[in-house]
Amino acid sequence: MAAALIRRTISLQSSLRHVSSLNVGCAPQPVRLAAFSAIAEAAAPGRVFGACVFERLPLVVPPHPDWEVEHSRWRFEWNLPYFKKYPADFIDEPRTEETDSAVAASNRWEPAPLESEADRSGDVRSLKRRLDQRVFMLVRRKGGSGAWEFPAVEHEEGETIRGSAERALGLTLVREGLQPFFVGNAPAGHVETGEGTTFFHRCQMIAGTVRLVPGGPYSDLRWAAKDELPEFVQDQALLDLFQKML
Repeated sequence: MAAALIRRTISLQSSLRHVSSLNVGCAPQPVRLAAFSAIAEAAAPGRVFGACVFERLPLVVPPHPDWEVEHSRWRFEWNLPYFKKYPADFIDEPRTEETDSAVAASNRWEPAPLESEADRSGDVRSLKRRLDQRVFMLVRRKGGSGAWEFPAVEHEEGETIRGSAERALGLTLVREGLQPFFVGNAPAGHVETGEGTTFFHRCQMIAGTVRLVPGGPYSDLRWAAKDELPEFVQDQALLDLFQKML
């Protein structure tokens, strides 16, 4: 993409020079457009990759922080003098055996636990872990260094960055029965490495089963919360990006 952008910019500048040289009585003058020149200079030549940040959204509502609970209590006490008290016979329903049973059933309600069996057993391949947080899919490449990464492919000519991310996910997971949702058309962030520039596109899991493509480029997967990423990502530039992006 970067190389193609530079080629198009140079071609446009050459065309403008040619048009300028056709003016009668005018000496040919080089034409330089500041905007196009800035783009060309910013687009450093090199390889471009599209990566898919595949995530599972929280399944349960996390507990409210202490400051929020304290604020809610203070707000209730502040508004208490302004509450209007209605007559008891106006708001109280007649008690029956049916209503007593409904009240008893509602009092037996318990919130969903935050810790699952996958958390207790340390099953990092299960989607039923860290239920109150977003978890992100990391994969391990076959024959590689053993490092964990987001699925990525090299960008192809004529392809959008989102298209590269979609292709990366398609080469990683079996799409049958899987319902992903790609967030927008623009990447969430990018980072430059020794191999080139990688653009990260976010994708959320809506429903389905996660299975690696048989014979695909990856041998293993795991799910990690944001606070667990430093255990698997050693590149500081990547960590800084993920802390801002995720």
